[in-house]
Amino acid sequence: MDSENRGAKERRTCRPHLSAVGAALLMAFAAIGAPAMPDAAARDATFHNPLLDGGGQDPSILPWEGHYYLVQTRRGVMRVFKSPTLTGLRSAKGVEVWRSFKNGSDLNDLWAPEIVALDGKFYIYVAAARNGVHESRRMHVLEAESPTGPYRFKGKIADVSDRWAIDGSVVEHAGERYFVWSGWVGDVPDTGQNLYIARMSNPWTITGPRHLLSAPTAAWERIGREPINEGPQPLYRDGRLMIVFSASHSMTDDYCLGLLTYKGSGALTDQASWTKSDGCVFSKNVAGGVYGPGHNVLVPTIDDREIWNVYHAVSTPGCGWSCRTIRMQKVDWRPDGTPDFGTAKPLAEAIPVPSGDDR
Repeated sequence: MDSENRGAKERRTCRPHLSAVGAALLMAFAAIGAPAMPDAAARDATFHNPLLDGGGQDPSILPWEGHYYLVQTRRGVMRVFKSPTLTGLRSAKGVEVWRSFKNGSDLNDLWAPEIVALDGKFYIYVAAARNGVHESRRMHVLEAESPTGPYRFKGKIADVSDRWAIDGSVVEHAGERYFVWSGWVGDVPDTGQNLYIARMSNPWTITGPRHLLSAPTAAWERIGREPINEGPQPLYRDGRLMIVFSASHSMTDDYCLGLLTYKGSGALTDQASWTKSDGCVFSKNVAGGVYGPGHNVLVPTIDDREIWNVYHAVSTPGCGWSCRTIRMQKVDWRPDGTPDFGTAKPLAEAIPVPSGDDR
């Protein structure tokens, strides 16, 4: 969960294929002593988290035509950062694409924007309140022809209940699209958040009612001042559909990632068609000084060789929202095809760069 006000307190790049001319040039350069291939240091390039300097939260990254696009909000301004490499996002300059009260709107307090590409256009889904009234928070949609805009406001995206909603994401399966988000059961503020799912008729419209996808019923989902499931993110692998989500309150050290797995049959909108992990699949690492790792995005490298878990966490226990930073590490895979998120890595650990980043 992220708000611009809280944020104010914080601190796919295809590998080039060699043409015959290119190969000949490399041989010629080698003949005169110039290196023809990257040296061992380049091949073994590493980086250290955090991914961004100066803090950050609730990352959303779109790989598109040789670049990665990261969207973030801070102090009421939403920006998109562009880089040919994931690690290069650290030095990327953001382009403003939206802001609070844009064009005379009464929407502000922007939370957790999500950037996606659909039908040849680009969409940002963002939660916003009306004049800062928390109970009015709903999901809204922006549309553009380029990842960096300009964006136009399409409107609110809501099911017929039109209840409090944040963290909207798009899931695609068997030629259908679904909107998945976190919301309140009723209208009583801050008494818990469930995950809901509904069909979409187009990128800015939900069709029909919402359906309960997951409720925070287990102890590991109920740590903090209210039980929470939020931040749903699709994960596709070898024909399997999964949804990674965040559990427990985001202010706690025990904020973590859980996993929903589609059984392969049954309606996606039927909770019985899914299984939930027995506990966190990615959680705090006290020995490594990592607390509250959550609200992630699963990013395939542009060469499709790897998937990276990009998330936020804090380094100081009890720090809550005020010192979150964006971090990332590679997702591995078990023999049974399930994801292995590993242990949250300390900031001091050198991590091999994502596939393609060592160009």
